[in-house]
Parts: sequence; structure tokens; C-alpha cells
Amino acid sequence: MNTCKEVLFVLIPEYADWEFALLAPGLRRGFGIWEPKYEVRTVAADEGPVMSIGGVRCLPDYTFQTLPNDYAALVLVGGMNWWGDQAQQVVPLVQQALMRQIVIGAICDASAFLGANGFLNDVDHTSNGLAYLQNRAGSAYSGAERYRNVPSVRDGNLVTANGTGFLDFTCNMLAALNAAQEKEIEVMKAAFTSGMFPEV
Repeated sequence: MNTCKEVLFVLIPEYADWEFALLAPGLRRGFGIWEPKYEVRTVAADEGPVMSIGGVRCLPDYTFQTLPNDYAALVLVGGMNWWGDQAQQVVPLVQQALMRQIVIGAICDASAFLGANGFLNDVDHTSNGLAYLQNRAGSAYSGAERYRNVPSVRDGNLVTANGTGFLDFTCNMLAALNAAQEKEIEVMKAAFTSGMFPEV
């Protein structure tokens, strides 16, 4: 596990609020189940507010130019604009994180963005359906044999998920970061699956 305690969430305009709604508090507060080990920070193209699909405005902690050199994970939050100029500025951030073996998470269209930039060809992964991924990623994507039709996939330090797989994505990211023990993650998952607080 990286010794640094910051996890960076990359936000593009019209980001999907729900896709990191469990992961961020799981890292920062542990749901009262485990001792938190990480701080959550947001990153965007500039210092201005970024609006989500649900209309929530977030003022980022860092820009693509000012993010720290040392951090524990880079999380690409899905949304509606992973195909524009801002998204292309994220490519070198992903390259640097991969080179340094930093944990990377990508959910929904952010996973397709990884495919479109050649990052999924040699790892097990998922996205919003194989046909969708192939259509979005185009000729840069040649990893169909490594595609898994499940909500979320972890392959080493890379975690991908489809847009409704945020619970499994959260569990895989928590495991990749050693943020909680396996039993603790299972308790959290069961609670959010059943809608019932666990008995204590």
C-alpha cells in the first residue's frame, strides 16, 4: 500500500454523483466499521466548481496541473463528458499512476475512456457492456478477451466497473487500498445490499 493517505477523485463536468458516493465515505470515515486511513481529495481541469449530473457543485482541491506527486489512488468518476478535451488531459495522469504502480479506479464511461486510450488491452476489466466499450474505444481497444461481464473487476492495482456497479467498485477499491479487512468489507456490502444495519 502506498504510504500516502490521499485518494484523488477526478471529476469531469456532468460527473456521476452516485458512483463514488459509497467509496469516499468508506475511505474517509469507514462507516463506523473500520478505522479510516485515507483523506479524500477532488481533482478537476481548473479551480472552478464542477457540476454533477444531479446538479451538485464541487469545488476541487487540485487541478490537473497542481495535484500532488504522491498519493494513494487515482479514481476516475464516470459521467457524461469523458470524450472531450478535459478528459484528454487525464491521459498523462493515468500514465504516470500506472508507471508508479498507484491504484487506479475507473467506473462507467471512465472505464470506456481507459479502453479508448489503450489502458485495458492487457488486464482483466469491465465497463458498460462489451459492445458499448468496443464502440466507444474504437481501434485503440483490443482487450475483448480480457473483458468480464460483471459489475466490477479488480486486476492488481486497476479496478473497473460499470455505471451501476458502484457497490462492487467500492469493495474492490477498498480491498486494493487495504483500507479495511475482507470481513469488514463484507459486512458493509451486506448492509448496503440488504438495506439493514448489521447486528452488533
